[in-house]
Amino acid sequence: MTSMRRVAAIGTLGLLLAAVLPVTAAAAGPQSDVDERLRAAFARAESLRGVDPEQAYLPLSQVIVALQPAAEAGTVSAEGRMLLIRSLAYRAEINLEMNERSSTDTDLETLLALYPAVSIESFRLSDALMERFSRAQSRHVGYLEVSVMPSDARVLIDGEQIVTGSSQGHPVAAGTHFVEVTLPGFTRATEEIEVEAGRSRQVSFTLHRISAVLKLMTRPPGATVVVDGNIVGQTSGTAPTTFVPTGDLSGVSRAEFSGELVVEGLMPGDHELEIFMEGYRGFHSRVPIPDLGDFHVGAISLQRSEGMLLLRDLPHDAEVWVDERRVQPEPPARGRAPGTDDAALNSTAYQLSLPPGQHLLTVDHGTAGVFEAEVSVAEQSNQMLTVRLNPGLTFLGVLGGDEMSANAFETAMAETFSDLDGWTLLNRGEQGPRLVQGAGASVERLRELAAASSPLGGAINWRQLQAATSRVLPGSVFLLAVLSSDDIAESTDLWLWPAAPGPARPERVRVPLTGREGISAVIRGLAADVPLLRNYLGAQLIDSPAAVAPVVAAVTADSPADIAGLEVGDEVMSLAGNTVGTVANTVSWLETFAPDSSIGVRLRGAAGERTVQVSISSRPQVIPPNDPERIYTLVWALSAAAIGRLDSEAPTWVLQLNQAAALLHFGEWESAVELLESIQAPEGPGLSRAMVDYWLGISLAELGRVEDARTAFERVLNLPAARYLHDEGPLLAPRARARLSSLQ
Repeated sequence: MTSMRRVAAIGTLGLLLAAVLPVTAAAAGPQSDVDERLRAAFARAESLRGVDPEQAYLPLSQVIVALQPAAEAGTVSAEGRMLLIRSLAYRAEINLEMNERSSTDTDLETLLALYPAVSIESFRLSDALMERFSRAQSRHVGYLEVSVMPSDARVLIDGEQIVTGSSQGHPVAAGTHFVEVTLPGFTRATEEIEVEAGRSRQVSFTLHRISAVLKLMTRPPGATVVVDGNIVGQTSGTAPTTFVPTGDLSGVSRAEFSGELVVEGLMPGDHELEIFMEGYRGFHSRVPIPDLGDFHVGAISLQRSEGMLLLRDLPHDAEVWVDERRVQPEPPARGRAPGTDDAALNSTAYQLSLPPGQHLLTVDHGTAGVFEAEVSVAEQSNQMLTVRLNPGLTFLGVLGGDEMSANAFETAMAETFSDLDGWTLLNRGEQGPRLVQGAGASVERLRELAAASSPLGGAINWRQLQAATSRVLPGSVFLLAVLSSDDIAESTDLWLWPAAPGPARPERVRVPLTGREGISAVIRGLAADVPLLRNYLGAQLIDSPAAVAPVVAAVTADSPADIAGLEVGDEVMSLAGNTVGTVANTVSWLETFAPDSSIGVRLRGAAGERTVQVSISSRPQVIPPNDPERIYTLVWALSAAAIGRLDSEAPTWVLQLNQAAALLHFGEWESAVELLESIQAPEGPGLSRAMVDYWLGISLAELGRVEDARTAFERVLNLPAARYLHDEGPLLAPRARARLSSLQ
């Protein structure tokens, strides 16, 4: 390329830069550090510099324009400084190759003005450029030789600390410079010094001792240091690499210690040293200082100001939260913990260290339940707490403007749940409204759905709402109250839905705001346990117009009725002295007795009247899917929490059938099929595997899987003695036969 063509190329580049660079600078704005755009521009320039220098010119200029203002302000990062230095040097060489000597000198002078001590020898630049750089140095750079006493004094030139002792001195731009020399405990020296280009200027400073100095480190950093009642600083940073913990601290990582805090201005005598940090015990010591010297207190390890909470019966995979912050308790320790007398208890208890004061402890074990308690922790003490998981009812607050009614409802609800053992109330009234409204469940939409009596309408995405609440909050069931009016509310609608992975279907209960007792009665009804067992007699009773009392139609072998001597044809006149009259009354009276009770049953048979003693037993039962008085959200949660518990009253397969009842109630047919197909129930008469197949057939039929449904119902017919819901329920075979007929 000829010289004329080179100049033309540079001119073209200049036009491009005039159009591009102002936009680049504006895009950078006040931010002066390196971003991916600048890194890519520099990488492209480096790859082109040796093969096509003209193409490298533009990206180099982009880097320079973006970083030079920050460099002049002293705010550029280390990476930005490196990119700027290389970009100026590379562009200077391209300008030199293009015979643009003036532009070359401008780039080199800019480089030296920013960084007088810069070296570019490792950049593999041409000899011609290196010679031109040397001449620029002689025109613009001088040297300042600073000697100080004491030799460890800190020297700053124009605010930048330098290392003294160089034989040539410290390179600086020609001109006036401000030199400052400091050392804790000594006088401060300053001077403005004129340095000529190409020359070296020597200057010396002697500092004089004026106070003693105290030096210390803390473990951990962040402690506030007080000397003689005055705050003198806060420890920070990390210990120097030369620091090695010794004594009781040997083996502790250096990273746990702060850097050295220097306290000056002290006179000889005794001084009070105090160190404070939240969560740690205060440190107090008297420090004698005999003279004006440097005194090293050393590393002070602060002791945590904590008590120990011992969590018994904590599931190993449960989440533990303290004051809404996730924590990780220490696993059970072997042997005896300080302050505990029961080594056996401690060997199974998780340990949690907490600062003194009141704390909210929450244990979340998913569908198995939650535990929450206010705990008071005292310093250097141990407290044992037994974790008892219950289904968690997470209260999301009250929506509506009638604050008086809202407060009355919240108070009644809290008081009611404080007396209930089967649930854990989690009050999240401050977070709840924001969460539910963020998921689209506004008070207006909820009122519209309540008025339309269609909670499953499309106005609210209940699956999204379930996901939003389950992701952030613990609990088994979510409860949201919506007042009927913002002015004077006459009632509140309670919206309930299970936590994931339960069915994302809501249920609504209207509570009249007629007083605390009325509210409490409704809540107690909602929170009632799901009856997993029912008293079992083992005799099928029928009402007959030819008898004045229920008649025994059949007796199950080895049942309580069989063992007591009930016979087919006997009339049941009374139970424990109570006249029954009908089958319904007989069943109602049976449920009033405790399991394993022995009651007198008066019978009238062919041989006259007689009284026998019947020892009532109990058998599992399943909730029907169509009970209008039952809240199936709670059925799901209670059953899920009971599964796997050692103290559960019913076997797992019965609890799973209760969950299936909730799925059938909500019309969640696919989920019902998945659950029912996984249940391992025993074969036989009474409540058994046939009950699983019956509900499986119903769910498959609803999904249009007719042949699979038919197969399930036919399996039920193979067990003619199987019963619906419990061992004394209706026979399943007639029901299955009717369902089969409907599939034809």
